[in-house]
Amino acid sequence: MSAKILKTKNLLFVCILLLLLYMFLEPQRSLEASQRGLLLWFQTLLPTLLPFMILSNLVIRVGTAERLLSPFAPFFRRFLHLSPAGAYGCLLGLLCGYPMGAKLTADLYREKRISLSEAQYLLTFSNNPSPVFITTYVLLHCLRLPQYTLASFALLYSANYATSLVFRSRFPLADSPEGKRKEIPPLPSTGKLLDISIMNAFETITRLGGFIILFSVLSAALGQCLPPALGNAVPCLLGALEISTGLEAIALCTLPMKVKYILSMSLASLGGLCILAQTNTVIGEAGLPLRPYLEGKLVNGTFTLIFSLLFIQII
Repeated sequence: MSAKILKTKNLLFVCILLLLLYMFLEPQRSLEASQRGLLLWFQTLLPTLLPFMILSNLVIRVGTAERLLSPFAPFFRRFLHLSPAGAYGCLLGLLCGYPMGAKLTADLYREKRISLSEAQYLLTFSNNPSPVFITTYVLLHCLRLPQYTLASFALLYSANYATSLVFRSRFPLADSPEGKRKEIPPLPSTGKLLDISIMNAFETITRLGGFIILFSVLSAALGQCLPPALGNAVPCLLGALEISTGLEAIALCTLPMKVKYILSMSLASLGGLCILAQTNTVIGEAGLPLRPYLEGKLVNGTFTLIFSLLFIQII
């Protein structure tokens, strides 16, 4: 095991050196890539996710999520296999996009609102691209197919639900908070609670910004270093690394529009290595494993690919 860890560290060290070398040899391109990542974080992530993070921290810490959704508990348990608190994390994760699904799951587990089994189950299908990202960036900005909006939502959410069905039996809800609820520590004062929520949200959003800037530079380096012989495989590789860069590259390539749509939906569902790194950060603090998320993303991406192919065949 130690030899394997050593090889991984050596590989990481080589990658870091190569990236530093690229930044020294191509300072202008590196600067432009950093600026794109910074603008994406400042103009999109910061104003959209930060308020949700602050308010969600407050809602979770005071236990409001259970009270808001408890009247619908039988529905969530029957059709989603979730407790009211878990359903709150799932629904808000779908609305807010990456990586809020994983962040809310980690917060709910850390605050002892959901069990370990339910947290791992949530990780398999609750961390997804937001409706705003799909509508504005993927369909409007990249593909210029706004007429596919409703169909795209239908196939993405159908893939999410199908993924939840795959993992439902593996993560039972028998140890849900209703059955074996742990003792929840007393709440701090209102001012202290607000301060904790704000600082937690700013710490998380700052880390996400760092990942976005780093992977923007890495995408620029990869896009410039990959051989032209790879052709249309380059956009797919970029999308597997960082989705916004990859989706834009797919839109500009010479593939047929139907193929672009299928690839774009599948890559948006998978998220890429940048989202993986962000997810690992937010769930690692709560001690949650990354494996359920990885398995869920592979299943989700496969379902999205199949449903996209069916949709294209129908139209």
